[in-house]
Amino acid sequence: MPVRTELIEQLVRATEEVFETMVFRTLTTGAPIDGDALRPRSNVVGLVGFGGTVSGLVALYSTQEAAEEIAASMLGVPREEVNGEMPDAIGEVTNMIAGSFRLKLAERGETLAISIPWVTVGSDFYTKYSSDVQRSMCPFRMGDSEICVELILTRN
Repeated sequence: MPVRTELIEQLVRATEEVFETMVFRTLTTGAPIDGDALRPRSNVVGLVGFGGTVSGLVALYSTQEAAEEIAASMLGVPREEVNGEMPDAIGEVTNMIAGSFRLKLAERGETLAISIPWVTVGSDFYTKYSSDVQRSMCPFRMGDSEICVELILTRN
């Protein structure tokens, strides 16, 4: 079953706004893909859970290089000067996207609480969720880098 279109639209808007105001980058938005059809090339994943009238996760996927670029832009330094701040920056961006998404849904009468963010950095891993979820991957381009934001909904 596809993820509800209005939720995806809210997540895309939240992502674009956070990148414009906090990362100082304009994203090019691709077409969302439902299910497991798109596996982003990533070795940095930020996750924020949410629960309420709808429950699930917001996941941000990027490469190490794109994550360092995001951190550098937020800190106002060259990418080469990012020194350990990248996981915190990705956690904060993911948290801001989930928070903005939550506020957009609150305007429609939805009630959500969000978790603290967590970030995984490594290589040769992938994310897997139970089969009883609905997933929609939203691909974006930030210059030459691909960034993906995924909405994972659990059954309430």
